[in-house]
Amino acid sequence: MMKTAAVCALAALLVVLSTAPSLAQGESGAQCLIIQPSARANGLGQSYVAIADDATGIWWNPAGLAFVNRSIDLMHSQLVPELASDVFYEYLGGAGKVKGLGTIGGSLVYLTYGDWEARDQDNNYLGDYSSWEIAPTLSGAVQVLDNLGIGMNLKFVYIDLAPASATVENQAGRGHTVAFDVGGLWKVPDFNVLGYRVSRLNLGLCISNLGPAISFVNVDQAAALPRNFRLGFAYTPYYDEAGRLMVAAEFNKPLVDFSSKNTYHVGAEFVYIDLIAVRTGYVYDAAGNIKDLTYGLGFSFNKRYRLDWASIPQSQDLGRVNRWSLGFTF
Repeated sequence: MMKTAAVCALAALLVVLSTAPSLAQGESGAQCLIIQPSARANGLGQSYVAIADDATGIWWNPAGLAFVNRSIDLMHSQLVPELASDVFYEYLGGAGKVKGLGTIGGSLVYLTYGDWEARDQDNNYLGDYSSWEIAPTLSGAVQVLDNLGIGMNLKFVYIDLAPASATVENQAGRGHTVAFDVGGLWKVPDFNVLGYRVSRLNLGLCISNLGPAISFVNVDQAAALPRNFRLGFAYTPYYDEAGRLMVAAEFNKPLVDFSSKNTYHVGAEFVYIDLIAVRTGYVYDAAGNIKDLTYGLGFSFNKRYRLDWASIPQSQDLGRVNRWSLGFTF
């Protein structure tokens, strides 16, 4: 147990962060694996498993990388600005095709809980510390058919909550583990339904964060990783030179506690002449107490550079969060 009153605030912040993302995961550790990258995906109601067409697909569905040529994406988000100014999340990912191998990618996720002051039970000052998590990931994807991709991630998770000097047991509050994800994405061939031609329909699924639990000071209290099953579709009913309209939806099933409630996500995006995109969506997360709209904008330059912004809800006790991301396609 950490011997400081300040750590009580840190613990409360950890609880807040575990419910802030609209993805209920039951009792799980490694919160950096829960926060969703890509302002575009967040603006779409966090329904991205059947899209995953950039380097953030490493997180959403590695199978999407099978259809990506070369992409670099990064995102920054301040998570709880009304509670702490130094709690933020960073994502950096890149992917590119390698002849004869498929698509190879990698990403780095960093989550910091900010600085805190440690004091013992007698209120003696022990020093200033920071708590953080990091998860580097290697990814690979192949097209097993022209319209079917599969992908897999291998990730290392490291969490540093407190040094040994700030715990009663004099053991560092640090832990690490490994995990993997596996996914599939199918670009469904055109077909007819009641005389209507259905084109540009994607189906995607991903099982994420399969791996050993992570422990800190007490091995008997190891925390399971936020294992999750994600399934969804993306459909573009309107497409021409002037613009395109896409709708998407997915549901998430937490695999940590099978009694946990599913979360549901829907979104829509309209892109005008490959210059500007308008997005909206809705997140229904009963366990996380999140039932609200998402929305955002995207700007594209020369079809290669992307700037995206999204506003997303958190639990009812917290305000909305802005997320910004940059993307490069080359």
